[in-house]
Amino acid sequence: MLRTAILAAPRRLFSTAAVARAPGGNAFTNLVNISSDSPETAAESSTATANVVQSSTPFAAPSIAVDPSSSRRGFSPDALPARNDPVLELFTNALMRSGKKAEAQKHVSNILTLLQRATNKPPVPLLHEAIALSAPSVKVFHMRHRAKTTVAPRPLTERARTTTGVRWLLKASERGRKSGIRRDDRIAREILAVLEGSSDVFKRVEEVHKIGMLNRANLFFRP
Repeated sequence: MLRTAILAAPRRLFSTAAVARAPGGNAFTNLVNISSDSPETAAESSTATANVVQSSTPFAAPSIAVDPSSSRRGFSPDALPARNDPVLELFTNALMRSGKKAEAQKHVSNILTLLQRATNKPPVPLLHEAIALSAPSVKVFHMRHRAKTTVAPRPLTERARTTTGVRWLLKASERGRKSGIRRDDRIAREILAVLEGSSDVFKRVEEVHKIGMLNRANLFFRP
C-alpha cells in the first residue's frame, strides 16, 4: 500500500540535464532548479536565493599590517625597571640604626628632598654620582711577611666600591656634627660638596690611589 502511494506521487526530474540547465554554479541555485516543478518557479526561486546569498555574504575585512616583533611573547630584561635601586638600598642600610629601616628610609627621603630643592634636578642620579666620586678603585692591604710589612693593593668589585663610597661619604659628613646641624642637612651638604669637588673625601681617595700606584708591583703578592 505504501509502495502504491509512492508510485502514484508526481515524479520530479532528477537528472544531469537539470543540473546542466541550471544557471550559475551556486549549489543553492542548482538545488532549487532540480527540485522545482516548473521553469518559471525555478527562475524566481533561483533569483531569490541568489539575492539571499549575496546579502548574507560578509564584507571583506580590511587588511591590517601587523609588526612581527609586536607579537613576540614575553618581556626583554630592559622592559621593566628594577624593583629596588641597589645603590639606594645600600645607602639606606648605612643610615639604619638598631634595625629601624623605616626610620632610615625617612632620612633618605628627606635627603633626596633637600637635594631636589637645592639643585632643581632629579635627586637620585645626583646621589649615584656623589657615591661614585667618593668610591676608591682599590683597597690597600698591609701584610706582614718575614718581619717585613708589605703594602699590596687589591682591586674592588662594584659593590665593594659602592659600599666604601657610601661609608666615606657619611664619615665626611660628620664634620658639622658639633655645630648642631641636623644629620640629614649635613649629608645633603656633603653630597653637594662632592658634586662641586670641594669635599674632604677626595683627599682620602687620592691618598689610597697614590699608595696603590706606588706599590703596584705587589699587586699579585701572596704571603
